[in-house]
Amino acid sequence: MRALLLLAAALPLAAHVGSPDVFFEGNAGPYPLFVTIRPPLVIPGTAEIEIRSSAPDLTELRLTPTPLTGDGAKFAPTPDLAQRDPADPQFFRGTLWMMASGSWQVRIAATGARGAGKLSVPVPAVAQATKQMDVPLGIILAILGLILSAGVVSIAGAAARESQLEPGATPAPPQLRRARRTMAIASAIVIAALYLGNLWWTAEARAYDRYIFKPLTATPAITDGRLRIELSDPGWLTTRKIDDFLPDHGHLMHLYVVSLPNLDRAWHLHPDMTGPGLFEHNLPAMPAGRYALYGDLVHENGFPETITSEFTLAAALPGAPLTGDDSAGPTPTAARIVFDRDPAGYRARKPASFRFRLVDEHGAPARDMELYMGMPAHAAFLRRDRSVFAHVHPGGSVPMASLALTAEAQANPHMLHHMGAIPPEVSFPYGFPKPGPYRIIVQMKHSGTVEMAMFDVEVAP
Repeated sequence: MRALLLLAAALPLAAHVGSPDVFFEGNAGPYPLFVTIRPPLVIPGTAEIEIRSSAPDLTELRLTPTPLTGDGAKFAPTPDLAQRDPADPQFFRGTLWMMASGSWQVRIAATGARGAGKLSVPVPAVAQATKQMDVPLGIILAILGLILSAGVVSIAGAAARESQLEPGATPAPPQLRRARRTMAIASAIVIAALYLGNLWWTAEARAYDRYIFKPLTATPAITDGRLRIELSDPGWLTTRKIDDFLPDHGHLMHLYVVSLPNLDRAWHLHPDMTGPGLFEHNLPAMPAGRYALYGDLVHENGFPETITSEFTLAAALPGAPLTGDDSAGPTPTAARIVFDRDPAGYRARKPASFRFRLVDEHGAPARDMELYMGMPAHAAFLRRDRSVFAHVHPGGSVPMASLALTAEAQANPHMLHHMGAIPPEVSFPYGFPKPGPYRIIVQMKHSGTVEMAMFDVEVAP
């Protein structure tokens, strides 16, 4: 079967679409931490870091930025001391400079009554936009520039008119004519300097615009029920590759396919890479309609990307059965996922823990819980207008493939795996980047079945 295909432009953000902040829950030794990192908008720039400790005996946190991989990761600068909130002794803040685009990490050294501990959180840092000057500041600088330009011309005229006169003497017509000629020449020089300066500034701004992150372009096509996604580089950094991806939870790509416009059906699929920048997958049964694509990838240096696109099925697709880790939903089973909402609601740019429970047909906690691709659960946070998409795990928004590159994970690989019994309750650390209506897609696995449920949340400013 052949299907008509419509393409959509990729959204210009790295890692998670429209959701650049990093959220992570982990342990720095004996101290559980909830870490929020807001990467800089421009590079070089400063990242804002907020850390909440659930341990009351934590006394000090020190923060260090380094590249995630390479020689730069071996030579850390002097750590900065995080500032404890005077009103909340378990809350810390800090800022760190990130000097270049790429995959970074924030190393956290914790000290307290139970000794010391360390934790590293990967951070994708890229220039996301050209920072605009505030309008009032621009007006003030323009006025000062005009005053300075007029002052230069006035000083040149005064020098030509009066520099050779005796004190108290009145300038004669020759001095006045010389002053006017000098002021005309000075005006031309000032205008030329302003013009050339504007040309230089515009050229520098255009050069920086080329430095702003551009996500990989994804071009989907469907032939006889088989989805083919071809990646191409729109031209960003010369070192970028389209075939250097690391497996994350056992797959090179995690692809969410979401029905449009209602976002009422979703598929979590895992295409195989069949060539450089080329992914293919046999689609399951799907009705006719429009679909949005969100594909998570992790480069070999730990830098994550989410590719986006869209396609339209002109007719229903019989499709192939779901196999392996592929899943779809919502699932019409007796078991159901329950969302324990915060009674206070949710606000933009305020980190929170989103708690879910899997219960059986009697409302009791589900039994025989299993890991789904190495995790107790998966969740996707999707804004209704599709301007935000984030694939989050119970540990946070950091891909496990990136976390595996940190020194702590390499020294202790067990920290990447869930140990012990799988509980029927999970929580996801996340913060909505902006207000508005969102849909949360949650997946949990039990008795060989992957349950999927969807929940709507209205986020306040």
